[in-house]
Amino acid sequence: MLRFSKTTSPIVVWNITLKCNLSCAHCYISAVGPEAESEAVSAADMEELTTREAMDMIDDLVSIKSPMLVFSGGEPLLRNDLYELNVYAMKQGLRTILSTNSTLITKEVASKIKKAGFVYVGVSLDGTEEVHDRFRGAKGAFEKSLQGLRNLMEVGVSTGVRFAITNQNYDELSKVLEITRREKIPRFSLFQLVYGGRGKEIIDWDIFNEQRREVMDYIIKEAKVSDGMNIVTADNYADGIYLLQDVTEHDPERAVEVERLLAMQSGCPAGDGLANVDNRGDVHLCPYWQSRTIGNIREKKFSEIWFDEENEILAKMRDKTRYLKDKCGRCKLSHLCMGCRVRAEVACGDPFGEDPACYLTEEEISGAKVRLHDRS
Repeated sequence: MLRFSKTTSPIVVWNITLKCNLSCAHCYISAVGPEAESEAVSAADMEELTTREAMDMIDDLVSIKSPMLVFSGGEPLLRNDLYELNVYAMKQGLRTILSTNSTLITKEVASKIKKAGFVYVGVSLDGTEEVHDRFRGAKGAFEKSLQGLRNLMEVGVSTGVRFAITNQNYDELSKVLEITRREKIPRFSLFQLVYGGRGKEIIDWDIFNEQRREVMDYIIKEAKVSDGMNIVTADNYADGIYLLQDVTEHDPERAVEVERLLAMQSGCPAGDGLANVDNRGDVHLCPYWQSRTIGNIREKKFSEIWFDEENEILAKMRDKTRYLKDKCGRCKLSHLCMGCRVRAEVACGDPFGEDPACYLTEEEISGAKVRLHDRS
């Protein structure tokens, strides 16, 4: 239910290091991969927050009751104090999860992750073996990632598979979902391409909007026979409206409940319910929006940056529907979606422009296919 909890303090995704043991084609922060020269890695290392600085940030997040801290990277397992920092956060009551490629998760590492108190570990699979290894730039990455997932489940750590769909792995979706089922992994998350980091360099990999509709039809069908597996979509909040239309047509008694949950989640959380801190301590509106920095925690506390009432972009991001333009501005259901502001800025030059990944028709954005209830 964290996904649907409204809070004045954001979930924070912290890229604790730029170092990575892989070179993924779609990395949203352009991490420093193993092919980089040692000098580049050392320079990145020198800018990372120290253990003390990280603990001070955690103290600050606890003070504002942030609901969750996500340890991400690069590859977070390459940072030596990862377990120490997580234990510190957990002891203070801050819920944490780990985002990793899982290739480094041996049985011993899985036990350390369990002991450190991570409640969930998310792992990306880009396809079956050949496709995944090509995406990750390393032969054998698929088998190592899968074994890492198995090692986590063996010690009782909750896990999930993340699949970022592009035109390079479109046909792999059903195969990865089947792998998730076969391995009895309890969660499957479908991600869309966001134009950040190296994702900006591969915009032509994005799928067509007609394909997004086909994918959603498939995902909804699979979710109905998921046998307890949690299936979610991310990075395209138009999916929520599309789902609401399906529920309205096929299970109308649940439509009010679905609409209520979508309204509580309220679409794109960037700059509102979601924040990002990078390895240098720069604060961003969301993990994908590395091009826009609103402060640095070495100069000001995160809380002071995030609750700055004079910051114009923060004020607008917390009242997005007032500023949306073009198709997003015409949408009568924008309070349930708000589009992706990163994709809009890259595609239109305006963070409040139209999200190019919206696949809804003009009839659908008029609200004609759903009956909106009183939001007062």
